[in-house]
Amino acid sequence: MKPFFAVILAVCLAACASAPVQKLEKNFSLPAVSNTQQVKVAVFRACARLGWKCVSVTDSSAEANFAQNGRQVWADISYSPRSYSISYKHSTGLAYTAGEEDSISPRYWRWIKRLSAQIDRELQKINQSGVNAPSQGV
Repeated sequence: MKPFFAVILAVCLAACASAPVQKLEKNFSLPAVSNTQQVKVAVFRACARLGWKCVSVTDSSAEANFAQNGRQVWADISYSPRSYSISYKHSTGLAYTAGEEDSISPRYWRWIKRLSAQIDRELQKINQSGVNAPSQGV
């Protein structure tokens, strides 16, 4: 019985371990995605679909916020016609540790990877439709 509990404890400790905080950067080449406004639309649609709140900061950047089960994260999202990046800004309840190598709960990376994957899907939709960005902003 003791080995079973040791395995359970090891799994729990591994799940609670922290991960390094890094910027997620994506480059893409989609023929029908040709301007920053289209990428902005994809970012805002992805955020809305996943329950993130997103506000425009400049023509090529936004701040996004996500909260779940008492945990919250804020991220800066920068975008151009050929790339986007998601950078950590602030969090609560995610065991963020600043230092020589910043670290945070692996939950942060699950949320960021899910957001990035949704942005990619939204960009693909725009590319497949071949439609230019709407004339009115998001």
